[in-house]
Amino acid sequence: MARSPAKSGPTQDAGLQGSYQQILEDAAPPALFGAHGALELYPGAVLLAGHNGIVLHANELATPIATLLTAGGHEELREAVRAAILGTAAQVNPLVVTAIEGGRSVERAFDVTVLPWSEGTAALLLGRDVTLERSLRSALVESRQRYKDLVEISNDFAWETDAEGRFAFVSPRGALGYQASELVGRPASDLLLDGKLADRSPFTAKEPFDEAEIWVRDAAGESLCLLSTVLPLTADGGAWLGARGVCRDITELRCHEAELAEAQNRERLFSYIVNMVRRELEPQRMLTATAEALLPALALTGISIHALIEGEIGQPLAQAGQAVDSHDLSALSEVLTPEKLTAELERNSGAVLIRATQFRDEMNGLLCVWRASGGRGWNQEDRSLLNNISGQVGLAIEQLARQTEMEVLSMTDPLTGLDNRRSFTAKLEKRVAADSDAKGPGALIPGALIYVDLDNFKQVNDTHGHQTGDEALLDVAALLKEQSRSGDLAARLGGDEFALFLEGMDHAKAERKGEQLLKLAERLRGYSGDADHPLGFSLGIAIHEPRKGESLESLLRRADEAMYGAKRSGKNALRLAAAYDRRKAAD
Repeated sequence: MARSPAKSGPTQDAGLQGSYQQILEDAAPPALFGAHGALELYPGAVLLAGHNGIVLHANELATPIATLLTAGGHEELREAVRAAILGTAAQVNPLVVTAIEGGRSVERAFDVTVLPWSEGTAALLLGRDVTLERSLRSALVESRQRYKDLVEISNDFAWETDAEGRFAFVSPRGALGYQASELVGRPASDLLLDGKLADRSPFTAKEPFDEAEIWVRDAAGESLCLLSTVLPLTADGGAWLGARGVCRDITELRCHEAELAEAQNRERLFSYIVNMVRRELEPQRMLTATAEALLPALALTGISIHALIEGEIGQPLAQAGQAVDSHDLSALSEVLTPEKLTAELERNSGAVLIRATQFRDEMNGLLCVWRASGGRGWNQEDRSLLNNISGQVGLAIEQLARQTEMEVLSMTDPLTGLDNRRSFTAKLEKRVAADSDAKGPGALIPGALIYVDLDNFKQVNDTHGHQTGDEALLDVAALLKEQSRSGDLAARLGGDEFALFLEGMDHAKAERKGEQLLKLAERLRGYSGDADHPLGFSLGIAIHEPRKGESLESLLRRADEAMYGAKRSGKNALRLAAAYDRRKAAD
C-alpha cells in the first residue's frame, strides 16, 4: 500500500509537491516496495518517512505507526526519523500505538528499527509487533509477584522440594534458625531427627495431607515438632517432581503435657478467631470482630487496636471493653522496636500488655490489652495467642490503610491534589440535596458555582513542554486553594478545566470574586506560549439559590454555558449565568 506525500496545507505549490513525488520515486523503487517487492514480503510493519515525518510509503501493518507519525504525536519516533535521515540508525522499543481493529480501539506495541535510506532523503522504519509478547510478560510478572506477596505475608514456614528431595524454595525470612539461602539446595532429610523416615516425611510426600507431625533439628541442634500441610508436585504424565507445603512449630504443645488441655483450648480459640476474621471481607469489620472475640476469650477488661502513622499512635481502629489508659499506652509504645515487639506494665490499676503488629517486617500498629487489678497476670499462653493474632491484625491494618488510600486517590486529582470531577459532583450533589431538605430560617445558604477554563493552555504545552504545563496547572490549583475558605469546594474537572463552589455568595459577591480571580490569574502570564496567547482564565458563574429547587444537573449546565459564553466573548473574561427559572426549565 503506497501513500501519497503529506501536504502542508491548501496553499502548497506544485513544485514542493513534485519534490515529494521525486523523493518517493527515488526512495521506494518497485523492486523493493512494489506489490511483490522484497520489503513488501517483510512480515512486520514497513514504513518510509521523509523530512518532518512525512510518510512516503507504509504497508498495512504500519498504518497505526504512519498515523502517529503524521499526527506528530510521538517525539521519540520523530527524533529517530530525523537521526536516520542524518545517517544514524535508531531504535524505539517499544512504540505503543492505538489502532482500530474490528471497529474498536486497541493498543499495539512494536519494536521499531529506524535506518538511513536513500542517501539521506528518507528513513526506513521496520517494526515487529510485540503486543502479545509484552502482554504475556506482564501477566507473568504479575503472577510471580502475587505468589511472592502471598508467601511473604504468611505466618508459616513455606517450602518446596525438588525430585531429589532438596529444598528448591524456602520462605524469604528463613526457618528453624536458618537463613533461606542456607536451606535452598540442601537435602530436606538432613533436618529430620530420624533419617529412616526420610521416605515418609512431608518433604517427599506422594499424597496430599493436612497437619502431619514431623520432628526436626533446628540450627542450634534443638529438637522441634512441626505441623505440616503438603501437596505433591507432579508432571503431566504423573511423574513426581517434588512437594510443596507449610509448617508450623508446635514444639511447645508437645513439650508441655501438663498444659496440653489449656493449649488445645487456646488453639481452638485461635482457629475460631482467625476463621471468623477471614470470613469478614472488610478490614474494619475484621478488626472489630477480633477485638470483640478476644475480650471474653482472654477475660480482658479492655482491648484496643491502633495504627502506627509515622511512628505515632493513631485513634483506635477497633475497641471493646474499657479503653486502655493513654499514658500507659504511650509509655509502653516507646520501648517497642522491630526486635522487641511486646511490652508489659503492671500498676495498681491493673496489668497492660501491648503487642506491635507488622506487615512485611515493619511495625504498622498496636494490639493493646489490659486486665483490671485483681485479675490474673499474663502467662505464656496469653502471649502466644496475641502473637499469633497480631499477624492477622497487622494484615488487616495494612488492608485498611490501602483501602483508605485508594478511596482518597479515587476522589482526588493526582497532579494537583484537588477533588476530581467525581468527588466534586458527589460533594456538590450532597450540598444541593441538603439545601432542598433544609428547614427553618438561615438554613438555606446560596452559593456560587464557578467554572474555570484556562485560555491558551495548549500553547503552553506546545511551546514549553508538558512539564511546564504541569507546573502551570499546579499554580492554578494553588491559586484556587488560596481563594477557598473552609466549607468551599475546589476541583480539577479534567485537562485545563477547574471549578469552585463558594458558599454564601449572591450575584454581586460572585461577580466581585470572579473579577478578583481574573486579576490574580495575571500571575500565570509567565507560563504563556507567547505574547499573543497569554495564559489566563475564562470564567462561567452560576448562582445556586436553594429555595428555587434547582437540580445539580441544571446548575452545572448553567455554569458550563456561561463559561463558554466568556470564551466566545474573547477569553480572559467572566460571564454570569442568568438566574434559574423553574418555569423555563420545565419547558
